[in-house]
Amino acid sequence: MILHQISLLAFLLVLHRGLTLPVRDVSDPSMPLQLTVSPALVNRYTAKTMSLRCEHNPSVPSKVAEIIIMRIFKKSTSGWDLVAEQRDVVSSPTVTGNVTASANIKGDIQDAFLQVTWNTLGPDCFGVFKCNVMGFDSNDDTITERSSTLEVYEFKNFIHHLIALSVDTQRKMLEMENFTDSEITRLNDGFQVMAKSVHTNQSAFDSRLNKLENRITQQEMSMDTEISQVEKEVKDNKISLVMAHSEISEMEKEIKDNKVSLAVKGNEISQVKSDLLDTEDAIGEIRSDQNSTLDRVAKLETLLGSLIQWPAGHYALLKPKTGCPADLAFYGENRAYLKLHTESQSSRQSDDHSSAFPSDTKSTVGSNRFFTLQFCEVIRQFNTASWPNGSFCIHKLEDHSCPEGFNSGSVHFDTEDSSDKTEDNTNAAFGTYLYFCCQNSGPANTPIQLPIHSPFLLYRHGGACQAVQGMSITNEYLQINTEDDRNGDSIHDHYPDIDQYGTSVIQFNLCYYTKL
Repeated sequence: MILHQISLLAFLLVLHRGLTLPVRDVSDPSMPLQLTVSPALVNRYTAKTMSLRCEHNPSVPSKVAEIIIMRIFKKSTSGWDLVAEQRDVVSSPTVTGNVTASANIKGDIQDAFLQVTWNTLGPDCFGVFKCNVMGFDSNDDTITERSSTLEVYEFKNFIHHLIALSVDTQRKMLEMENFTDSEITRLNDGFQVMAKSVHTNQSAFDSRLNKLENRITQQEMSMDTEISQVEKEVKDNKISLVMAHSEISEMEKEIKDNKVSLAVKGNEISQVKSDLLDTEDAIGEIRSDQNSTLDRVAKLETLLGSLIQWPAGHYALLKPKTGCPADLAFYGENRAYLKLHTESQSSRQSDDHSSAFPSDTKSTVGSNRFFTLQFCEVIRQFNTASWPNGSFCIHKLEDHSCPEGFNSGSVHFDTEDSSDKTEDNTNAAFGTYLYFCCQNSGPANTPIQLPIHSPFLLYRHGGACQAVQGMSITNEYLQINTEDDRNGDSIHDHYPDIDQYGTSVIQFNLCYYTKL
């Protein structure tokens, strides 16, 4: 019994060493990025916080020369959910859920990192994670590098599994021992019964011999008869003894057979242990295949994400309060503007705009009023796809043609006469002329595909906002009060939906798109 318990404990110790690691690091050493978790053994009853850190793998050279964005994702039933990201155009990371984050993506990739911390441990801390980085290489080409996946599970789950497995194994061993003990007890009881029978027969034989001696002393005449009777009884007792020895031999054979049965049971237990090890190896292979599948899914997600980009051509979008779209097409071109000196003496309807535009769109310096339009210009080409058919307008860039399928036009503003302080630092305008590219090649209620990662603005054209897949729409406006005295505002060729009030107020109607 004690030997069985010692063997059981040794087996459970080996099994324990194979199951208690809660962090499965399936990282590929050839990946340029790596994910690490702290602490290594995560349990919500012994640890108060948990951190994940994405950084450069020092053993693998990186091709990233300039970083644009670094992200950490978590696997869910619907795909990969964003946990945190750091962009080069914002000062602090953006996070999802109850986490805090810190990051540095300035300078060399070897010093870059993105770290998230859960200050309260819960189910969102555990699962499968990965990270990636986007940027430019030394040839100014776009590049994406990533880490392999990291599986984080709670430490207590493996302990519970080990305890359950230990109890089940001990129960089976106890059943086998009880079976063996009961068989040995039954055989011992049978042997004792037979020995008692032999002892009883021997006592009876001695008693008869004593009687025979008395009878020989008393009756010598009947001695032959008595001797014959005694001989017969002796013969019968010899037969009984032979039978007893035969039964004892049978018992010994049964004991030997039980020992062989016990040996077979031991072999069966060894086979069960071997099957458990084979099962663990099979589980490891299944998890390896799963990780390979997840890696293929991640590659597919990256490919799908690159399929929908801002279309080709040289153009500009009006910049909303949320900034230019997070797309390589607009990277680095966020400072283009047109500052109009609007009517400053009139008490009539003045400059105005809706909530989608920056707070500094309207400004006043002394008695002078100004209206500033900010632009997101595309001057570098990262895509060859054409614009989808629809009904909307964008801005034309000076010295460039409109993208294929668009028609050009312009609006001229007659600015304040008293002092022309209009400023322009954009290719979408020249002096007081604002250029447009418009198309009316498809119904506005048929959704088109455009990048949905960031909010953006389109000019309304044809009376209704163009529908975009995956985006919600709000109607917005810009109202500009130009010179009241002998106003010379003019519109030419193709332009967005405009409302004019009196002779000196122009209202542009726009559509603001945000992700559903």
